Amino acid sequence: MESEESEQDEVGTCLTPSTGLVKAPASCVCPAKSINLEESIPSDERAQTLERRAKEYKNHQARTRSVLDTLLFAPSNSPLQYPIQGFTVRPMATSLIPEKRIGGRNNSLIMETESLEELNKLLAKVTYTSTVYHIHTGDLVHFLFEHHQAVFPIVIRQPTLPVLYDVGTDINDHVTVATKTFMRYKELKVLISSLRRYYKDMTLIVADDSFESEKITEENVQQYIMPGGQGWFAGRNLAVSQVTTKYFLWVDDDFLFTDQTKIEALVEVMEAIPELDVVGGSVTGNQFYFSLPYEEGDELTGGCLHRKSNGTFNSIPNFPRCHMVNGVVNFFLARTDAVSRVRFDPKLKRVAHSEMFMDGLGTLMVASCGHVSIGHQPRSANADYAKFRHPAQSKMEYKKQLHFFKNHLKCILYG
Repeated sequence: MESEESEQDEVGTCLTPSTGLVKAPASCVCPAKSINLEESIPSDERAQTLERRAKEYKNHQARTRSVLDTLLFAPSNSPLQYPIQGFTVRPMATSLIPEKRIGGRNNSLIMETESLEELNKLLAKVTYTSTVYHIHTGDLVHFLFEHHQAVFPIVIRQPTLPVLYDVGTDINDHVTVATKTFMRYKELKVLISSLRRYYKDMTLIVADDSFESEKITEENVQQYIMPGGQGWFAGRNLAVSQVTTKYFLWVDDDFLFTDQTKIEALVEVMEAIPELDVVGGSVTGNQFYFSLPYEEGDELTGGCLHRKSNGTFNSIPNFPRCHMVNGVVNFFLARTDAVSRVRFDPKLKRVAHSEMFMDGLGTLMVASCGHVSIGHQPRSANADYAKFRHPAQSKMEYKKQLHFFKNHLKCILYG
């Protein structure tokens, strides 16, 4: 048997053995009315930006792809029995390779032994040891007998320590409420008052980047003062970083807890479906969920993304009002550790929300449920706040440039 531990070509994609296939993605086609992101890059900077993006994408592929991406075909009518997938070993540790046998009608083979039984006993003692330390990579092992050849993958992975939360029996031990505020203390105080009507002991974390801060002295409220105007996503990161419970409930500072804001109902969904990372509710009856159809595209031009409003997938068993989606409204319950791994890009300061779900596409399992709702306070005039609420066109152009480079996208369609 031979192995080709982590062998890669110059661009970081896997070499293809005779029994496998790695197909390079084709260029994607932008839907009508898509935003061409490359056009957001100033013409005099475009060539250098494309060069830097290509280099970063190559490094990304090297980090995220391995020989385990190779498509393997088990040969038909072969006497070889071998593991086609699922064999995982620790880095640089010796492990027996399971279930390797040679079958057939003959009782003897002219090799080291004349006994097929003895040969299979020898095969049962074959071990594998990786020689280079890597926390998560793979190898392909070639298994040859006469004119038969098989290739099977070995996953090399360092086991991780579990991170568990002792949630106790009280909802306050399960969930922390988190919000970000900016020059809206009147609305924040109304939010706190409504929260206390239903959850008087639940911790509320407030990230505050107001230019003139006002101390909040309410019990069970943790206020974190930031430098003024640091922005929406920077505040979200700060708030979530201070959560110590298994889940956090994200709310805007002008929301209003009502009889329909049943946090326990969202926790019930998350506990019933452990694979879920985020479950959104509705704001005044509107769920505002979306899907993110995505084509990877080729290495040169990048991918095509569609943020499709009201796009859903399948419903969730036993929860008929919950459906799988890719993104939800600003009212959601999330697993603290899962969202912390994706995080909110602090480069986005004023208007941002779906960008976190874009960054988490393929990482976060997201659902939207219509049976839990939160209210919204009446909008009031706030001239100081309004100056910052609506960003200048230059900020919107910057967001396009960020998607073009960071997400390796050619175009985005909002619809």
